[in-house]
Amino acid sequence: MANPSSRLTGQRALLQSSTVSALGDGVRFAALPLLAVALLDNPFQVTVLTAAGTAPWLLVALPAGVYVDRLDRQRVMIYADLLRCLVLTVAVTLLFTGHLTFWPLVALAFLLGVGEVLFDCAAQALLPGLVPGEHLERANGHLYATQTIGRDLIGQALGGMLFALNRCVPLLVDAVSFLCSALLLRRVPTAGRHSCPPHRSGHIAREIGECLRYLLRHRVLLELTAAATLVNTVYMGQLAVLILLVREELHLPAALYGVLLTIGALGGVAASTTASRLTEALGRRAILTGGLVILALSGLGIAATRNIYLVAGAYCLSVYAITCWTVIAVSLRQGMVPDRLRGRSTSVDRLFTWGTNPFGVLAFGAVSQLYGPRASFAAGSVCALAALAVTVSGVRSVPDRIGARWPPPREAPADRETRGHLARTADRPYRHGDGNP
Repeated sequence: MANPSSRLTGQRALLQSSTVSALGDGVRFAALPLLAVALLDNPFQVTVLTAAGTAPWLLVALPAGVYVDRLDRQRVMIYADLLRCLVLTVAVTLLFTGHLTFWPLVALAFLLGVGEVLFDCAAQALLPGLVPGEHLERANGHLYATQTIGRDLIGQALGGMLFALNRCVPLLVDAVSFLCSALLLRRVPTAGRHSCPPHRSGHIAREIGECLRYLLRHRVLLELTAAATLVNTVYMGQLAVLILLVREELHLPAALYGVLLTIGALGGVAASTTASRLTEALGRRAILTGGLVILALSGLGIAATRNIYLVAGAYCLSVYAITCWTVIAVSLRQGMVPDRLRGRSTSVDRLFTWGTNPFGVLAFGAVSQLYGPRASFAAGSVCALAALAVTVSGVRSVPDRIGARWPPPREAPADRETRGHLARTADRPYRHGDGNP
């Protein structure tokens, strides 16, 4: 394990890298749809392009997790950044020469998505090696805050303005952001990058199965994954129909849609910066249960009112609750999973929470089509209550206070002889005050 000084240097490097990368992502998120509409005449092709960007979470997340656990995680992040920088540079060249057509755009979106999968899995697995366990909530909160500010508040607004200046500029800015991120990651200390040597079976499917067996026998992790999938479905589904609520139900100008998005992003930033202090004051259990209750009430509030100020307040509160809940849940997962499984564990979590986004959006869109946008927000409240029901028993077993004694993560079995022991012990939830297993 790295000494405190080098760990702090590594944490800062990771935070700065994520901030720069998120800023470039925000620029691209705003500019790429505009570029697609400008270059493609077929609306279906535009939707295919969007799907290509999210498909890697379904197609390559699990193998990516294996390689994150096999290799140096810092180098995986650097290579992911350099891959995305190279892809964007090629895209700018094609755009400049007039050869950026439908299939190159699809390849661009897919490869950028692959880079995102690798980077995110490695970053989530790397952070616990750089931060003491009692500071994970604070570190994750800072990470979420800088990503939200860079991507949602600054990057997307900048992307639209840069696209109006020149179509190539947003892609160039994003390429430079990935290059800067890769350079910053070189400051991560060696000792904090992989705290234990990886166990390799030599077969990707076998290593994925090893992680799945561990997760399936760990009730708390299963409940957190199921609840996170429902929470993310609520967020993405309601975000997709928010424009319909503004235009069709509230009959407000489209400009106010952007204002609502900004208010929601500010709620996310506020949650990221206060999640650690709230946990110190109220405890993890109160945040995990109360956050879901607030999310459910916020959705019902939006569904029940036509007052734009109440809608804005309720939407801000819902994003605040989602972000607080996510920061605590991610920190718990990082603390419960052995280091050598963290990359694969993150990939499984993201497979369900992010890979299922398109299905959630379609479901909320169908509800909105049949019953109106208000019904979608009411459906989100039902999903939030379902997440609460899923986690209500497991939440009781997690350490409530930051700094409370927590048993070290149990190692997953490396051979058949140890699997029986895991089956008897891994499904027992951690108890506050337990000693070493």
